[in-house]
Amino acid sequence: MLTLNELLFIFVVSIPFLLIPTAVGWYRKHPRLGALAALNILGLPFFGIGWILALIWAITVPESPRDRTQS
Repeated sequence: MLTLNELLFIFVVSIPFLLIPTAVGWYRKHPRLGALAALNILGLPFFGIGWILALIWAITVPESPRDRTQS
């Protein structure tokens, strides 16, 4: 059985890895960073599916309204 110190160490070491999608979104100045972070954090208990979706969302380049051309 793991001691409290070992559990705390594992938790502290794993936090940066678990928040990679949020960090990528922040670095790339994602316009929906709050929603991205929520998906990242709330999706972790669901077998990591939210983490994967948040990573994909953070990596994709969002289309800004200025980039759209009106025809």
